[in-house]
Order: sequence, then C-alpha cells, then structure tokens
Amino acid sequence: MKPIESFQDLYLEQLRDRYDAAKQQAETYPKLEQAASDPTLKSIIQDDIASNQSHLDKLAQLFDKMGEQPEGEQCEGTQGLIHEADELLSYTSSGNVQDAGIAMSIQHINHHDIAGYNSCVMYANANHDTETAAVLQQMLDEEMATDESLKKLIAQIIPEPATS
Repeated sequence: MKPIESFQDLYLEQLRDRYDAAKQQAETYPKLEQAASDPTLKSIIQDDIASNQSHLDKLAQLFDKMGEQPEGEQCEGTQGLIHEADELLSYTSSGNVQDAGIAMSIQHINHHDIAGYNSCVMYANANHDTETAAVLQQMLDEEMATDESLKKLIAQIIPEPATS
C-alpha cells in the first residue's frame, strides 16, 4: 500500500475502501438474500444490491474525474463483517432467528458504510467540492435509509418478551 502522506491520500484511501466494500457486498448479498425467508428482508437486500451497484458506478466515475484508479487494498473492515455474517448464517436455524441474524449482519456492514461515506462527504465539503459531496451525500442517504428499513424489520421480527 502506498503511504498516506496527505489528506488527499487519506480521502482516496477512504473512497477506495467504499469501492471495495460495495464489491464485496455485491458478491455476498445474493447469498444472504437466498438464505432469507422474510419477503421484506429479501426486498431490502435486493434494494441494497441495486444501491451497491449504483455506488460502484458512481465511485468509478468519481475516480475517473480525479484521474485515479478505484482499485486498492481490500477493505478489511467489510471483509471481517462479511465473515461474521457467514459464520452467523452457518450457526442459525432457518426462519425468524436466521432472518434477524441476516438483518443484523447487514446492518453492521451498513453502519461501516455509513461511517465511511460520512468521512468522504466531510472531506469533499472541506475542499469545497460540492458536486462530489452531493454524490457522496446521496450514497450516504441511501445507506441511512437502508439502516432505517433494517431497524424497522428487526423490531418486527424479534418477539416481545413474555410477561409473567
């Protein structure tokens, strides 16, 4: 990996992490969708797959505009969260428990994306690159909308505790 010696280098590294994270999710989410039984969860995952593809395209355009390549190191944060999702999937039974586990796993990955996109938006705004900031903000907003959908779904799946 190239040394990070400037804020621009740090920004590019963060953008490359977002790009790689979206690629990793594109590979993993179809498997999670297939394992899900709840139709709402399946729909959320399908929407997220489409968002990730859109994010890949938009990020590639941003890199092209900057004269940079989107490829870089693998995003280890996303890789670890996907590994956790795979493990959880192998340990849970089907049905509501597995659906809740899938939703929670995607939410963990999504929170990593939210933090990453937020950092990139802040950098673009600090450099008065309003066009790039707007594109990144749109991606951040999509991640936050997915998070909200997952929160609502998880609240519906998890049963209320029994009263004595």
